[in-house]
Amino acid sequence: MLVIDLRQSNLFSPETKFDHPQVLFPLYYKFEFSLLIPALLCGVVLLWHSGIGRGRRIAILQLIIVAVGLAMWDYTNVYPRLLELMAARGVMPVEFHSLHRMSRWLNEALVVACGVATILALIPERTVSKNPPPPTGA
Repeated sequence: MLVIDLRQSNLFSPETKFDHPQVLFPLYYKFEFSLLIPALLCGVVLLWHSGIGRGRRIAILQLIIVAVGLAMWDYTNVYPRLLELMAARGVMPVEFHSLHRMSRWLNEALVVACGVATILALIPERTVSKNPPPPTGA
């Protein structure tokens, strides 16, 4: 939302608006990885948590791995190419718009994977009582 506000604001020159990816996106990726790396570590540690079913633990870890993979792929393959294309300072070619859409889709998929992993982690585990309650008698 910050980037959208920046791009539409009259407070900044067109040059400043054009340079926002070089300024804001490195901070975005640092913040993204500062959240994903601890999530990945927690997902690995979760494998030994007996309070959550094995299938759910594996699904949570897989979703986190997918999110980290998407983030790394976007940062190493898409973002550098976008910066190269923006260095030309002219009308952006079709490739730029395609890569920009791809980057947005990757980030949306990453957020969905993290959201699903979070929901799976927060759902209480069903417990089956081994000792039934004593009968109430009359």
